[in-house]
Parts: sequence; C-alpha cells; structure tokens
Amino acid sequence: MKFLKLFFILAFVFTTNHSFAQNIKDEAAYAFDAKDYKKAYELYDKLYTESPKNFEYKFRLGYSSLNYPEKKLRSIEIFEDIKRTDKSADADYYLAKAYHTNYKFDEAIASYDIYITEKSKKEKLTEEDITFINDAKLGVKNCKNGKELMSKKVIADIKNIGAPLNTSESEYVPVISADESILIYTYVGKNTTGGKVNDDLKPDTEEGYYHEDIYIAKKASDSTYSAGVSIGSNINTKGNDAPIGLSPDGTTLFTFASTNKDKGDIYVSNLVGDEWSKPLPLNNNINTEEWEGSCSISSDGRFLYFASERTGGLGGRDLYISENINGEWAPAVNLGPTINTPYNEDAPFIHPDGITLFFSSEGHQSIGGYDIMYTIKQENNWLAPMSMGIPLNTTEDDRYYVINAKGERGYFSSNRGGSGGLGNADIYMVEPGVFGDKPILALLKGRIFADDKPIEAKLTVTKKATGEAIGPYYSNSKTGKFLMALAPGNGYKIHITVSVPGFEPIEEELDIENLTKFVEINKDFYVYSPGYNNKMASRSMKSILDSLAKGEVAVDKFKNDVVTNEPVKKPKTVKPTKVKEPAKVKEPVVEDETPVAITPTPCDTLLLPSFADLKVFYNFQHHLMIFLLN
Repeated sequence: MKFLKLFFILAFVFTTNHSFAQNIKDEAAYAFDAKDYKKAYELYDKLYTESPKNFEYKFRLGYSSLNYPEKKLRSIEIFEDIKRTDKSADADYYLAKAYHTNYKFDEAIASYDIYITEKSKKEKLTEEDITFINDAKLGVKNCKNGKELMSKKVIADIKNIGAPLNTSESEYVPVISADESILIYTYVGKNTTGGKVNDDLKPDTEEGYYHEDIYIAKKASDSTYSAGVSIGSNINTKGNDAPIGLSPDGTTLFTFASTNKDKGDIYVSNLVGDEWSKPLPLNNNINTEEWEGSCSISSDGRFLYFASERTGGLGGRDLYISENINGEWAPAVNLGPTINTPYNEDAPFIHPDGITLFFSSEGHQSIGGYDIMYTIKQENNWLAPMSMGIPLNTTEDDRYYVINAKGERGYFSSNRGGSGGLGNADIYMVEPGVFGDKPILALLKGRIFADDKPIEAKLTVTKKATGEAIGPYYSNSKTGKFLMALAPGNGYKIHITVSVPGFEPIEEELDIENLTKFVEINKDFYVYSPGYNNKMASRSMKSILDSLAKGEVAVDKFKNDVVTNEPVKKPKTVKPTKVKEPAKVKEPVVEDETPVAITPTPCDTLLLPSFADLKVFYNFQHHLMIFLLN
C-alpha cells in the first residue's frame, strides 16, 4: 500500500510539473502571437531560465526583447549568443535588428550586409527570401540615415505628459485644438465602454479584451491637463472607437472604425453645445473597401489630408488630399512622389497655417520604422520632406504627431522605454514643436454674446481683395466660444450673424497682410436686440493690433479682449479712459463645458487566455495530494 501511495505521489508530481510548464508555454505562445511582447518576454524569460538549452525559448525571448523597448538592449546579448552556435544567415538578420534598434548602426550595417550577401547566393529565392532581403536593404538605409542624424542631434525637451491624463493603462493618438484647450485621445483599459468583450462584442470576462474608447481632457490654467473622461455614448461603443483628427477650432472630430467586412473607414462627429453627434462615415471619395485610418483637416475646412491603402498608390500606404466642394468631398488625389515613397506613409497633420505638413514615413530619412517628417508648401508645391530628427524620432515607430498653432509645443504617443512612461503607451510633449522658423498666422478666439448671453452665431470670413470665402465658422451654442486661424498676406472682412431674428449683424475688418509672426487675439463680440439697455463697448481688432505693434498688451476696458504675442518685453500699461460705468451690469454667464464622466467598469488590460479551468484542476490536485499522504 505504501508503494502504491509513493507511485501516485511521483506520478502526481510529474503530471503537475508537466501541466504547469505546458500552461506557461501556451500562455507565452499566446502573448507572443498577440504581439504582447512585454508579457511574452516575462514568460519566455521564466521558460528559458528553466530550460536554457531550448532554442525556441531562447529565440522567442530574444525576439520579444527586440520588440519590448524596456528590454531591447538584452536582444544584443541573446542574438550574439545565438550567432556563436548558429552560423546561418538568419542569425545575422536578427543580430542586425538587435544592433539597429539599439543605435549601433555600424554593427547593424555589417550584419545586414552579411545576411544580404549570404541569402542572395541561393539558386532560387522564395518570395519570403525576397521580402527579408528587401527589409535588410531598408535596414542598411535606415542605419545610414541614423548615423547622419546622430551627428546632427536636435536639442529638444521631451516629457511624458504625466498623471492624471496618462495612467498605468494605454493612452495614445492625441489630437488637439489649435489653442491646446482640449486634447482628445484613445484610451484602452478597465474603464472602457462595455468592459471585456469578445470579437462578437459580447461580455466575456475570461477571454474577452478591452476595446478602444475616445477620451477628452481639458487644459488647466497651469498648462497641465485634467484626467480624461469618456467623450460620450454617442461616440463610444463596445467596439473600437479612436480619434484620428480634430479641426483647429475643436468642433469637428474625425474617428476611425473597422468591422469584419471593412478594413477601416473615416467618420466625422460635430460638437453641438456640449455633446458630440453620432459619427457618420465620409463619402466614397474618401472611404473605400481598403483601409483609411488617419486624417487632418485644414483650418478653413476646405481640404482633408488622409492616409489610405487603396490601389494605385506609390507604396503600401499613401497620403491623399480631397477638396470640399459645396459640402461634399471631391475625388481624392495622391500627394505624389515628393511626399509618398515605395514604403508606408501615415498620420498626416496639416498645421493651421495651411503650408506646414507633418506626417510619418518608413521612407525618406527614417532611422527605423515610422519616423516623423515635415514639409513646407511653396508656390503650391511641397518641398522635400525633412526628418524631425533624434531624439524625437527613434528606431521604433513614431506616429501621430500634432503641434499647437504657435509651433512651440508638439504632442505624440509612444511606448518608448526609459522616458518616464506610465503605461503600455503614453502621450508625450516636445518643445519646440517645430524647428527653424515658427508658423506665421493670426489665431482669433473669443465668445459671441446676444443681449449678453452666449449664443450660436455664424462667422462669415472673406478675403477683402478677392472676395473668396473662408469657413464659415460657428460659435458654440452653449458657451458662445469660437476659434479661427487666419493666414497672413490678406486683409479679412469678418461678418457675424445670429440666427435668432431681431439681432443686427456686425462686421469688422482684420488686416494681417504684412504679419511677420504669430499673434493670438482674444476678442469677444456682442450683438443686441433693439432697445436693449446697458450695451457693452469693445475695442476693435484694428485697435488691438495697433497696440500690439507698439509692444503693448491691449486689454479692453469693458471686457477682457486681449492680444498676446509672446514674448512681450516690458509691456506698457494702458490707462483706461474715465467712462461712466453702467450700473450693476452682469457678466455674461458661461456654463461649464466639462463633459460628464462615465462610471468606470473594473476590468483588466491584458489579452490573455482564461485560467479558470486550470484553477479548478489545481484545487482537485490539492485535495488528491492530501488523500494520498494520509
């Protein structure tokens, strides 16, 4: 009987260890296939420690570290060790990747060259061989770009935007209004709509996963951002919802959605009061059966820049432009070989000045993966794109770059290691937002009041010389806020009408034909019904700009109409003229715009298999062990 018990004990130990190892292996393989390289690294590190002679564990550990920024340095150690025993060209390829991602460009070029030479000796190359050889050739080009850019390293201050916006979960793809007052981004984590759901969007706490939601954050007076909150149920669903573009005035949001039948389309939502409308798909000139998934609209709403994988392009993913004609998007036009390469281009962002375009590319001067480029339009042609340089660009993917109207600050998302990251992906700020000459434009912002109450109004803007219409723009129906970016070189006539009968329209002129730098004009407008008492006086935009020319900070003596043109040296104080003040005039009431937060639902972020059945099995084994030992 004792022998029989010992036999059962030994069998139990073997079965337990084998089952445990097998489940760890399955979990590691699942994470590896799902490209969750952080989790895969942790699990293969355990498996390799227990079985150091297992080549599969060793290779997958090296590959996971190669794609896990916090551990990418270890990839050199692992693939150098593999190369000592494996003399095949494939070992040189992965060793080259390890050197490349760690900025050892000379060593990477040498290993890439060995791989290309040895692989090319094959009598018959397979399609896979050709793909890898071409990738190695691109790697050599990337490394040569990296060597050049390292010698011209840019001085930039890159900071994690920090808590409370960034969390231990994922925040990425930021889009901003031109004045940075709002930041909209993608969030993935325990507070997403619907919690964990499966591919059919059914609740599944065991094998389900979190989908993307759109969140919005407001900028505080101290230049920090509030914690993000859900943008609302009109936009966020149980499926993936992601922001991809925002109009400079912050009222038109472009979103991305895909289904099992559609690789991805671009949708649009509008801010009405304090609610966003349900997103509607753009027309067939923009959306096709292929992927369309990032975009940016010009400040006048006339042009849409977007990325697409449609046939007929110059590479796998190209940038296109479409013009809005009578409210409809016209057939898209490829931006051509100056912008697009045989590789992928993505994530366009057209600055409010209308002539500065940022985008990400695997070609041009990329040092590896997607890098951020920029170009300027001169005489209706785009100049050759330039890299934003190192350290903004890395050997990983760098995409979704946007900057404020002034050009002093940029925003992007990254999972880069060693940069103060708080989660799987975080949002970062960089100063300056653009190198060299800063954008030149006038940013006009303020509120419109009818009988001293905020109201929705239409702002029609025309160029004085040609009569060409720009916009139109609208103030928010709840707050009265409006924002517009106007390019220099023109005089503009701004005509404001209110849809409510009984209010006289007002008209002002803004002459910025000779503007040579960025200016921001804060200007409120007031319309009144006949017989309304206690009308508010306001300085004209011409008066404000005259004060600006004198280096003054112009403050309206009735309202805070302020023009800023930083830096202003020793601003002069403008003494108010003695005017009989109206008795007890109430300030216009502006209601709070803060979106209502949605109650969070606790869940998890990892795409891992369920272990519920495994726990039941272990409980059974535990009771069996107690029985056998008694």
